[in-house]
Amino acid sequence: MVLDDLYKIVSVIMNNTNDVDEILQKPEIRDFKSIEKLEKTDQEIDEFIKKNENEEEKQKILFNVFQKIKIEQSIEIIQGDVEAEIIDNDKKMVYSLFSKILEPDEVEIQDNILQIKYDFSEESMIKSRISDIKKWGDDNVVETLSKKLGVPLDNIIFIDSVGAYIEFISTFEENNYVSRGQKDCTYKLEPSLHRLYKDGYIGHLSQYESTFKQRVLYYDDKTEKKNNEELRAYGQHFGLPTNYLDFTEAHLISLLFAVEEYDYIDNHSIVYFVDALSHNKSTIKSERKLVDFSDNELKMALQREYSDKSYFVRVGNCNERIHFQKGCFLKVEASDSLDAMLSNYTKIAVIDKNCKEDILKELFKLGITFENIYPDKDNMVKTIRFIKEHM
Repeated sequence: MVLDDLYKIVSVIMNNTNDVDEILQKPEIRDFKSIEKLEKTDQEIDEFIKKNENEEEKQKILFNVFQKIKIEQSIEIIQGDVEAEIIDNDKKMVYSLFSKILEPDEVEIQDNILQIKYDFSEESMIKSRISDIKKWGDDNVVETLSKKLGVPLDNIIFIDSVGAYIEFISTFEENNYVSRGQKDCTYKLEPSLHRLYKDGYIGHLSQYESTFKQRVLYYDDKTEKKNNEELRAYGQHFGLPTNYLDFTEAHLISLLFAVEEYDYIDNHSIVYFVDALSHNKSTIKSERKLVDFSDNELKMALQREYSDKSYFVRVGNCNERIHFQKGCFLKVEASDSLDAMLSNYTKIAVIDKNCKEDILKELFKLGITFENIYPDKDNMVKTIRFIKEHM
């Protein structure tokens, strides 16, 4: 049927011209190509023409026209497939890019226009994400943290300067607090070991520490004299997964930890302040703000009686960083919830994400720098660069 239709069209055109290129440019031919596909072999085309046309010259013209139409259509199909593949690959890249935020429901690319489509109903994912963003925004973050952590509203403050921070900590009644700074207020207060594993903590901890103990001697032979708790604290500062959470007795250092990644502005930063003395009194009946784990007899007694409790400890100056950072630890047991600690003994400073760089500059002016808390050449250079480039 396709050959019949095309033959009729070309035969009419040939009454006026026998030029193949001219025939191919006629509107009737272009219309035919856009509607019909000439999916015939050259032999089928040749047999059809000879059956319907007696003049040898016209047979040649018809064959050339039919064959060129078939070739042009084949090229268009190939080009269409290539373009479709390019568009499909572009769509995949767009999906990949936007999935880092939220995967689109649909992506369309047409005429160099990219359309990203999301369901925007009340139950949609994007509505849920927008709601989350609002919850952690300036106006709602204090209330969100209070509800999430159980910390009373009166114990949470939103600050935008070192002055406001110092004013807040000056209201603490006793010098019983330790603090911890984190770059993102949405992050859970959780040790690295518990983030990695949902159960079997003791086994995983033992494997990490055993391997660390064997290999670290190659780099630092002084570690041979350290006890298990000192080795754990030592490894913690090099990224070894443990059940320790870093805290410090120096609250300005916690503020530096919270804002040192000053260009991270996805969310506000946070500093937790915990009345360690009151927490330890409540949890392990200890009158110590920090339990001294260099006292092996005391450590063993507490571990026997309170193996399922989380409490604050000091492990000695097992490396320079702990010394300079006035470091201590919350030893977190997996079976022990921190809810009571948060609701009864914790205060929070939320650090405005838009003020991190200015706060870091203020800390530098007070002599609190990267070099002070990370005493090595890398952080000496990091301190020099920040002063040169930002102050």
